[in-house]
Amino acid sequence: MLGDTFHACVKQVRGQLWPVAIFSFAVNMLMLVSSIYMQQVFDRVLSSGSLHTLVWLTVAATVGIIAYGLIEHARRRLLARMGTWIEMELSAPVIRRSIDARLSGVKSEAGPADVADLKAFISGEAILAFLDAPWMPVFIAVVWIMHPALGMLALGGAILLFILAVGNELLTRTLAGQVAGGTRALQVSAQQAIEHAETLRPLGMVDSMLTRWRMQQRLVHEKAHGSLEVTEAISNLTKTVRLALQVFILGIGAFLTLRGEITSGGMIAASIILGRALSPVERALGAWRGWVMARKAFHNLKALFTALPERKAPMPLPRPRGLLTFEAVRFGMPGAVEPILQRVDARIEAGTTCGIIGASGSGKSTLCRLIVGAWEPSYGHIRLDGADVGSWDPSALGQHIGYLPQQIELFSGTIAENIARMRTIEPEAVACAARLADVHEMILRLPDGYETDVGTYGQRLSGGQRQRIGLARALYGDPALIVLDEPNANLDTAGEQALLQALAELKRLGRTVLIVAHQPSALRTADTILMLKDGLVGAFGPRDEVLKQLMTQAQRSTAPDLRPRSAPAAGGMTLVAGE
Repeated sequence: MLGDTFHACVKQVRGQLWPVAIFSFAVNMLMLVSSIYMQQVFDRVLSSGSLHTLVWLTVAATVGIIAYGLIEHARRRLLARMGTWIEMELSAPVIRRSIDARLSGVKSEAGPADVADLKAFISGEAILAFLDAPWMPVFIAVVWIMHPALGMLALGGAILLFILAVGNELLTRTLAGQVAGGTRALQVSAQQAIEHAETLRPLGMVDSMLTRWRMQQRLVHEKAHGSLEVTEAISNLTKTVRLALQVFILGIGAFLTLRGEITSGGMIAASIILGRALSPVERALGAWRGWVMARKAFHNLKALFTALPERKAPMPLPRPRGLLTFEAVRFGMPGAVEPILQRVDARIEAGTTCGIIGASGSGKSTLCRLIVGAWEPSYGHIRLDGADVGSWDPSALGQHIGYLPQQIELFSGTIAENIARMRTIEPEAVACAARLADVHEMILRLPDGYETDVGTYGQRLSGGQRQRIGLARALYGDPALIVLDEPNANLDTAGEQALLQALAELKRLGRTVLIVAHQPSALRTADTILMLKDGLVGAFGPRDEVLKQLMTQAQRSTAPDLRPRSAPAAGGMTLVAGE
């Protein structure tokens, strides 16, 4: 079942298509005004010389043309508003779903660009060709009424053009889809290269990246040219057929006029009506690229909303105290053979500080992401005050959690906006978080203070400044649970001292703090230590006991074995001194 939001939008758009279809019918019928006017002028006015008839025919035609203009304007305005409405309704849910898909490990090609493609198709000229095409039989019927021979010619021409359109679809469907996806990938790749310019240029990677990008571009262009050549060839053939049909209908009409079976006005009118009848097919071929992109976008969005179940907002829970429990937590990346975390069981009391240590790749950062709800365990539960973290509404949970990831990401905006987590700025709360992180004075020394624009991804700030501002963001709103993943990685001496003061203050306030650290200085305030080893809990307990146990194990592993070579070691292995 489609997500409720996407399903509701699709249903709403389909409902609005009925008025558009009615307007399209009226527009196409009013397009007959000029043909009928010309026929009547030739058959009645010129033969009778009645000026009175000419005046009233002209008045009637003028009224019809004005009505056509008003209805056509209303049709276009309705489609434009539908496109804008779709963009407004779907953009935010698509971004939210894309975030959920990425965090859930679900592969998805959908994004805001797909919404833009849908809007461009619905609001542009492309959809008008497809809305006008169904009325082709009406025009053919009018020509048939004038004379069956002309009607058969029009019907045969319409069938031939329809076959050409279907052939274009069959020949270009696969290539057009690949071109649309390749074009999107090229845009993303180019944007990534620009955003990571500070890394590419110093490492001399610009030329190699551009060479690789051009190779991909060449492949996409080759497929695009193949698809475009087919479409252009069929489009040119369609134009040729349409012009030939108009010549033939004039010739046959003239023959029938000479035999007295139709009037000269009917001959001219039939030619104009036939051109109008076949025009949507030609316009549809020109709009084919927009149709392909819109179809691809629709399928991408449908897949995105189908892949993840619609989340219903759970009942709000009270502010947690900070009791954190791990119950047989296991986690593995989708498609991975071995899990990152095999089993984690622990209980961290509210108001305490826990240090998380372990070798690189042991799962420390993964555990942090699971704790804050960025990822969900493959098995087991992580509970905050007894409630599974995954059962919380993410927006509500985020108000009670402070998180400082390894890689600090600031967002386009001011320092105040970043500390306030892009919410409505509360100056006192922002300043309080900055003081707690001891970054208030540093911010005031910047050119515009709290109004300093950090640039894209915080590129205008140093690594240490970003980390300290990230710490202030983590402490904003007085969260009950704070998770710090290597918070001193980019800090100088003053920054590390500020971090220790913040940790001491959080301990005094009774907040639950988890610190991933490689340096013992960051563990001064820790009450307990959780050591991860190969995805398992290697040790867990009071800080001093765990550190003493680890030091003892380290001394044993490095101490020389002075026993005789012939003496068997434990487990039946013979150890050599110094090995």
